Amino acid sequence: MDEELFRESPRRIHIFTPLVEAPRRFARFVSTTPGLLTVVSVVLVLAILAAGGAMAGSSGNRQGDLNTLVNRSEPVAFAAQELFNSLSVADSVAATSFLSDSSRTADTQESYREALDTASRAVVRAANGIDDPSSREMELILEIQEKLPTYVSQVTEARANNRQGYPLGAAYITQASAMMQDELLPAASELYDRTSSSVVDQQHKLTRPSWFALSGLLAAVCLLFVAQFWLAAWSNRRINAGYATATVLMTAALIWASASALTTWQDGPRGVAGTSQPLQTLTSLRIGVQQTRSTEVLGLVQRDYTTDNQTDFTDRIAGIDARLEELRGVTDSKESRERIDTARESLRTWDSAHANMVSLVRQGNYTDAVQAAVGGGDDSVSESFSALDQDLEVLIDDSRDQLRDYLSDAGRAASRVNLLVFVLSLLSILCVVQGTRPRLQEYL
Repeated sequence: MDEELFRESPRRIHIFTPLVEAPRRFARFVSTTPGLLTVVSVVLVLAILAAGGAMAGSSGNRQGDLNTLVNRSEPVAFAAQELFNSLSVADSVAATSFLSDSSRTADTQESYREALDTASRAVVRAANGIDDPSSREMELILEIQEKLPTYVSQVTEARANNRQGYPLGAAYITQASAMMQDELLPAASELYDRTSSSVVDQQHKLTRPSWFALSGLLAAVCLLFVAQFWLAAWSNRRINAGYATATVLMTAALIWASASALTTWQDGPRGVAGTSQPLQTLTSLRIGVQQTRSTEVLGLVQRDYTTDNQTDFTDRIAGIDARLEELRGVTDSKESRERIDTARESLRTWDSAHANMVSLVRQGNYTDAVQAAVGGGDDSVSESFSALDQDLEVLIDDSRDQLRDYLSDAGRAASRVNLLVFVLSLLSILCVVQGTRPRLQEYL
């Protein structure tokens, strides 16, 4: 019995023999010339595949982040900007319509209804673009949705009292405007600041070079150089054409990818500053203009135009003009500079018309002051304000188009680099195989 077990035990050991012998067989294979050439070529092919795959993966991730920015983050920021502006427009129109005529009340004004409709749609779009329901952004949206009906109700109460000739209407419209200025607009402003800052942060992230992918390309090029000179020295022959071609191709891929990364790194921050920041500045300016208009009209509603109120208005106008002048200095587009010049001219006309209106109020001519504030005429307060607001709206639309064009161009550039590196990597692999094949055939 013991002898049978002894005879069977070597057979059980033979089961693991291939695994034990594999390293020895591989060492014997590598010690031969064909084996060494095969291993070197396989290492080179794997290095090129890894480098090309890393670059493709990095470019794919970058393209995905860019698509998210263009199709999700930027539209959410634009919806927040649209919400911010439409709420301010609604407040300005509500106060102006209340002052102008009791028969042309705010909620029957087309511009008032459009502003409220735009705000409602913007809230929905912004909410749809926010993934985290517990985020601060969602809290702000819910706050606006909760308080906006209260504001509309107060404007309606002001209308009803104004139709009856009750002075209580002025109190309601003042209360509604205070709610807009103190609660709704700050919430919308914070929402816009958060979403627009997210867009800027994502843009800055996309301008950072893919160091890992570039290091993979560099490693592949170094391996090709080493293998090329090793093969030439080992075989006592001239430079291998296949390896040399692969080296040139991967070097070209490295140079192209590095140049693209360097350009993005250097020009990216300037591109962000040249697209996102003007849009934020213009949005802030337009909101400031709307708030200044609301304050101007409420001063007439309350018949309160003291020296302090006039000084505050003058300071606001000066601040708006200074920011427009600063924006003009950093704008490259001739058309945009001309539009800014037109906006500044409308701002000066508004300031002059406002001074005339205040003069009428202080003279006790309230009816003419109201007519100067809401009446027609090219040099009137209403027309100059409307012209300024339209100029700012056009500038905002142009800035947004520039931002989206910049992002789209960046996406196309990343796709071109990805495609180029992929093609050059495949060609390099073929060249390595073609360069190894003749040397192996010599031993067959």
